[in-house]
Amino acid sequence: MKITRVLLLVAVMASCLSATSCALLQKLPGELNSLNLKTPTIAFQGATLVRAPSQRQLAAYYCPDVVSLPLGAQGMLCQGFFGLRPAPAAMAVVFDLHFRVSNPNQIPVPLASVLAGVTLYPANTNQRLGAVCLQLCPEGQPGCNGQPAPGACQASSRDIRSLSDFAGASGSFLLAQGIGAATGQPVGFVAPKVSQAAELDVTVRYVLSPQDLLIAMRQLAVQSIAEFKSGRKVTFTIPYRVEGTVWFDVGSLGRVAVGFGPNQGTWMLPL
Repeated sequence: MKITRVLLLVAVMASCLSATSCALLQKLPGELNSLNLKTPTIAFQGATLVRAPSQRQLAAYYCPDVVSLPLGAQGMLCQGFFGLRPAPAAMAVVFDLHFRVSNPNQIPVPLASVLAGVTLYPANTNQRLGAVCLQLCPEGQPGCNGQPAPGACQASSRDIRSLSDFAGASGSFLLAQGIGAATGQPVGFVAPKVSQAAELDVTVRYVLSPQDLLIAMRQLAVQSIAEFKSGRKVTFTIPYRVEGTVWFDVGSLGRVAVGFGPNQGTWMLPL
Protein backbone atom coordinates (compact mmCIF):
# COMPACT_ATOMS: atom_id res chain seq x y z
CA MET A 1 0.00 0.00 0.00
CA LYS A 2 2.84 2.37 0.85
CA ILE A 3 4.56 1.53 -2.45
CA THR A 4 1.37 2.32 -4.37
CA ARG A 5 1.00 5.66 -2.59
CA VAL A 6 4.61 6.60 -3.30
CA LEU A 7 4.32 5.59 -6.96
CA LEU A 8 1.14 7.68 -7.30
CA LEU A 9 2.84 10.72 -5.80
CA VAL A 10 5.91 10.29 -8.04
CA ALA A 11 3.70 9.93 -11.12
CA VAL A 12 1.79 13.11 -10.33
CA MET A 13 5.00 15.06 -9.61
CA ALA A 14 6.50 13.88 -12.88
CA SER A 15 3.48 15.17 -14.78
CA CYS A 16 3.99 18.72 -13.46
CA LEU A 17 6.21 21.11 -15.33
CA SER A 18 5.97 23.60 -12.46
CA ALA A 19 5.16 23.02 -8.80
CA THR A 20 3.35 26.33 -8.65
CA SER A 21 0.99 25.52 -11.52
CA CYS A 22 0.10 21.87 -10.99
CA ALA A 23 -3.50 21.77 -9.85
CA LEU A 24 -3.40 18.01 -9.33
CA LEU A 25 -1.04 18.34 -6.40
CA GLN A 26 -3.53 20.55 -4.61
CA LYS A 27 -5.93 17.57 -4.59
CA LEU A 28 -3.69 15.21 -2.60
CA PRO A 29 -4.14 16.27 1.05
CA GLY A 30 -3.73 12.63 2.05
CA GLU A 31 -0.19 12.63 0.73
CA LEU A 32 0.59 15.76 2.76
CA ASN A 33 -0.71 13.98 5.84
CA SER A 34 1.36 10.88 5.09
CA LEU A 35 4.46 13.07 5.32
CA ASN A 36 3.22 14.70 8.53
CA LEU A 37 3.00 18.11 6.83
CA LYS A 38 0.47 20.49 8.34
CA THR A 39 -1.22 23.47 6.78
CA PRO A 40 0.35 26.82 7.77
CA THR A 41 -1.96 29.35 9.40
CA ILE A 42 -2.59 33.01 8.57
CA ALA A 43 -3.69 35.62 11.11
CA PHE A 44 -4.74 38.98 9.69
CA GLN A 45 -3.19 41.72 11.85
CA GLY A 46 -4.80 44.77 10.27
CA ALA A 47 -4.61 47.28 7.41
CA THR A 48 -2.77 50.57 7.84
CA LEU A 49 -2.58 53.65 5.65
CA VAL A 50 0.89 54.48 4.33
CA ARG A 51 -0.08 57.47 2.22
CA ALA A 52 -3.41 59.16 1.55
CA PRO A 53 -4.71 62.59 0.53
CA SER A 54 -5.19 64.96 3.45
CA GLN A 55 -8.56 66.37 4.34
CA ARG A 56 -7.45 69.74 2.93
CA GLN A 57 -6.42 68.12 -0.35
CA LEU A 58 -9.75 66.34 -0.48
CA ALA A 59 -11.63 69.59 0.09
CA ALA A 60 -9.51 71.46 -2.49
CA TYR A 61 -10.06 68.81 -5.12
CA TYR A 62 -13.81 68.33 -4.75
CA CYS A 63 -14.92 71.79 -3.70
CA PRO A 64 -15.31 73.03 -7.32
CA ASP A 65 -17.48 69.99 -8.07
CA VAL A 66 -19.87 70.24 -5.14
CA VAL A 67 -20.17 74.04 -4.84
CA SER A 68 -22.24 75.84 -7.47
CA LEU A 69 -21.87 79.59 -8.10
CA PRO A 70 -22.84 81.82 -11.04
CA LEU A 71 -20.31 82.21 -13.87
CA GLY A 72 -18.16 79.39 -12.53
CA ALA A 73 -16.92 81.47 -9.62
CA GLN A 74 -16.66 78.40 -7.39
CA GLY A 75 -13.11 77.77 -8.65
CA MET A 76 -11.74 81.02 -7.25
CA LEU A 77 -13.79 80.68 -4.07
CA CYS A 78 -12.54 77.14 -3.37
CA GLN A 79 -8.96 78.09 -4.12
CA GLY A 80 -9.19 80.94 -1.65
CA PHE A 81 -10.39 78.60 1.10
CA PHE A 82 -8.35 75.45 0.41
CA GLY A 83 -5.54 76.38 -1.97
CA LEU A 84 -4.77 75.09 -5.44
CA ARG A 85 -6.62 72.02 -6.64
CA PRO A 86 -4.24 69.00 -6.43
CA ALA A 87 -3.47 66.70 -9.35
CA PRO A 88 -5.35 63.35 -9.49
CA ALA A 89 -2.12 61.47 -8.68
CA ALA A 90 -2.00 63.23 -5.31
CA MET A 91 -5.27 61.50 -4.40
CA ALA A 92 -3.71 57.99 -4.43
CA VAL A 93 -4.05 55.79 -1.36
CA VAL A 94 -1.23 53.41 -0.37
CA PHE A 95 -1.89 50.86 2.36
CA ASP A 96 -0.32 47.78 3.96
CA LEU A 97 -1.96 44.50 4.91
CA HIS A 98 -0.27 42.84 7.89
CA PHE A 99 -0.24 39.08 8.48
CA ARG A 100 1.30 36.70 10.99
CA VAL A 101 2.23 33.43 9.32
CA SER A 102 2.74 30.31 11.45
CA ASN A 103 4.54 27.27 10.07
CA PRO A 104 3.97 24.15 12.24
CA ASN A 105 6.22 21.96 10.07
CA GLN A 106 9.85 20.95 10.51
CA ILE A 107 10.79 22.31 7.09
CA PRO A 108 10.79 25.94 5.84
CA VAL A 109 7.73 26.93 3.79
CA PRO A 110 7.92 29.94 1.44
CA LEU A 111 4.92 31.97 0.34
CA ALA A 112 4.06 31.48 -3.34
CA SER A 113 1.30 34.00 -4.15
CA VAL A 114 -1.17 36.33 -2.46
CA LEU A 115 -4.69 37.16 -3.58
CA ALA A 116 -6.38 40.19 -2.01
CA GLY A 117 -9.80 41.67 -2.61
CA VAL A 118 -10.61 45.13 -1.24
CA THR A 119 -14.06 46.71 -1.06
CA LEU A 120 -14.53 50.38 -0.20
CA TYR A 121 -17.82 51.42 1.43
CA PRO A 122 -18.95 47.77 1.74
CA ALA A 123 -22.33 48.79 3.20
CA ASN A 124 -23.25 50.90 0.13
CA THR A 125 -24.82 49.71 -3.08
CA ASN A 126 -22.29 51.63 -5.20
CA GLN A 127 -19.29 50.05 -3.48
CA ARG A 128 -15.86 49.98 -5.15
CA LEU A 129 -14.21 46.56 -5.43
CA GLY A 130 -10.71 45.68 -6.56
CA ALA A 131 -8.78 42.40 -6.56
CA VAL A 132 -5.22 41.58 -7.50
CA CYS A 133 -3.00 38.50 -7.59
CA LEU A 134 0.64 38.94 -6.50
CA GLN A 135 2.99 36.13 -7.52
CA LEU A 136 6.23 35.76 -5.59
CA CYS A 137 9.49 34.19 -6.75
CA PRO A 138 12.66 32.68 -5.28
CA GLU A 139 15.54 34.99 -4.48
CA GLY A 140 17.76 35.70 -7.47
CA GLN A 141 15.18 34.81 -10.11
CA PRO A 142 15.54 37.21 -13.08
CA GLY A 143 12.51 39.16 -14.28
CA CYS A 144 10.74 38.91 -10.93
CA ASN A 145 8.01 41.58 -11.08
CA GLY A 146 5.02 40.14 -9.24
CA GLN A 147 2.98 39.52 -12.38
CA PRO A 148 0.96 36.31 -11.94
CA ALA A 149 1.31 33.30 -14.18
CA PRO A 150 -1.90 31.50 -15.25
CA GLY A 151 -3.37 29.71 -12.23
CA ALA A 152 -1.18 31.52 -9.69
CA CYS A 153 -4.27 32.57 -7.69
CA GLN A 154 -6.63 29.76 -8.59
CA ALA A 155 -7.60 27.25 -5.88
CA SER A 156 -8.90 23.75 -6.48
CA SER A 157 -11.28 23.90 -3.49
CA ARG A 158 -14.52 25.87 -3.59
CA ASP A 159 -14.00 26.74 0.08
CA ILE A 160 -10.95 28.84 -0.83
CA ARG A 161 -11.25 32.17 -2.68
CA SER A 162 -9.75 32.34 -6.16
CA LEU A 163 -9.24 35.30 -8.47
CA SER A 164 -12.28 34.14 -10.46
CA ASP A 165 -14.44 34.74 -7.36
CA PHE A 166 -13.80 38.47 -7.79
CA ALA A 167 -14.99 38.57 -11.39
CA GLY A 168 -16.85 41.85 -10.79
CA ALA A 169 -13.75 43.65 -9.51
CA SER A 170 -12.03 46.44 -11.38
CA GLY A 171 -8.74 45.20 -12.79
CA SER A 172 -6.99 48.55 -12.38
CA PHE A 173 -8.56 49.62 -9.10
CA LEU A 174 -6.05 47.77 -6.90
CA LEU A 175 -2.31 47.44 -7.64
CA ALA A 176 0.25 45.38 -5.69
CA GLN A 177 3.61 46.95 -4.85
CA GLY A 178 5.24 43.96 -3.15
CA ILE A 179 5.74 42.03 0.06
CA GLY A 180 8.29 42.12 2.86
CA ALA A 181 8.96 40.76 6.31
CA ALA A 182 7.73 43.19 8.95
CA THR A 183 11.27 44.01 10.09
CA GLY A 184 11.72 47.27 8.20
CA GLN A 185 12.99 45.74 4.96
CA PRO A 186 11.68 47.28 1.72
CA VAL A 187 8.85 45.51 -0.08
CA GLY A 188 9.66 43.49 -3.17
CA PHE A 189 8.57 40.35 -5.00
CA VAL A 190 10.89 37.78 -3.42
CA ALA A 191 8.95 35.14 -1.49
CA PRO A 192 9.42 35.35 2.28
CA LYS A 193 10.32 31.96 3.74
CA VAL A 194 8.80 30.91 7.08
CA SER A 195 11.36 28.88 9.02
CA GLN A 196 10.50 25.49 10.46
CA ALA A 197 8.24 25.60 13.53
CA ALA A 198 8.31 29.40 13.49
CA GLU A 199 6.20 32.51 12.95
CA LEU A 200 6.87 35.39 10.57
CA ASP A 201 5.14 38.78 10.35
CA VAL A 202 4.78 39.87 6.73
CA THR A 203 3.46 43.04 5.10
CA VAL A 204 1.91 43.30 1.64
CA ARG A 205 1.70 46.77 0.13
CA TYR A 206 -1.03 47.93 -2.25
CA VAL A 207 -1.96 51.09 -4.12
CA LEU A 208 -5.52 52.12 -4.89
CA SER A 209 -5.38 53.46 -8.45
CA PRO A 210 -5.95 57.25 -8.42
CA GLN A 211 -8.21 57.24 -11.50
CA ASP A 212 -10.62 54.67 -10.10
CA LEU A 213 -10.30 55.95 -6.55
CA LEU A 214 -11.69 59.36 -7.50
CA ILE A 215 -15.20 57.90 -7.45
CA ALA A 216 -14.74 56.72 -3.86
CA MET A 217 -13.12 60.01 -2.86
CA ARG A 218 -16.07 61.93 -4.27
CA GLN A 219 -18.38 59.69 -2.25
CA LEU A 220 -16.34 60.58 0.82
CA ALA A 221 -16.70 64.29 0.07
CA VAL A 222 -20.47 63.99 -0.36
CA GLN A 223 -20.67 62.04 2.93
CA SER A 224 -18.72 64.77 4.76
CA ILE A 225 -20.87 67.57 3.32
CA ALA A 226 -24.03 65.73 4.40
CA GLU A 227 -22.64 65.44 7.93
CA PHE A 228 -21.86 69.18 7.96
CA LYS A 229 -25.34 70.15 6.76
CA SER A 230 -27.02 67.96 9.38
CA GLY A 231 -24.96 69.50 12.18
CA ARG A 232 -22.99 66.34 12.91
CA LYS A 233 -19.24 66.16 13.35
CA VAL A 234 -17.55 65.96 9.96
CA THR A 235 -15.50 62.78 9.55
CA PHE A 236 -13.15 61.92 6.71
CA THR A 237 -13.18 58.14 6.98
CA ILE A 238 -13.18 55.32 4.43
CA PRO A 239 -14.75 52.01 5.51
CA TYR A 240 -13.17 48.94 3.89
CA ARG A 241 -13.39 45.15 3.75
CA VAL A 242 -10.45 42.89 2.83
CA GLU A 243 -10.37 39.17 2.08
CA GLY A 244 -8.34 36.73 0.07
CA THR A 245 -6.01 33.74 -0.03
CA VAL A 246 -2.32 33.03 0.52
CA TRP A 247 -0.62 30.13 -1.27
CA PHE A 248 2.45 28.35 0.15
CA ASP A 249 4.99 26.40 -1.86
CA VAL A 250 5.71 22.98 -0.36
CA GLY A 251 8.23 22.02 -3.03
CA SER A 252 7.59 18.85 -4.96
CA LEU A 253 4.20 18.44 -3.27
CA GLY A 254 2.84 21.60 -4.93
CA ARG A 255 0.93 24.39 -3.19
CA VAL A 256 -1.23 24.78 -0.12
CA ALA A 257 -3.90 27.52 0.00
CA VAL A 258 -5.02 29.30 3.18
CA GLY A 259 -7.81 31.88 3.17
CA PHE A 260 -8.18 35.02 5.27
CA GLY A 261 -11.04 37.42 5.99
CA PRO A 262 -13.36 39.00 5.36
CA ASN A 263 -12.09 41.64 7.80
CA GLN A 264 -13.55 45.13 8.06
CA GLY A 265 -12.22 48.40 9.34
CA THR A 266 -12.05 52.15 8.77
CA TRP A 267 -9.26 54.40 7.53
CA MET A 268 -9.10 57.96 8.88
CA LEU A 269 -7.62 60.44 6.42
CA PRO A 270 -4.88 62.76 7.72
CA LEU A 271 -5.64 66.43 8.48
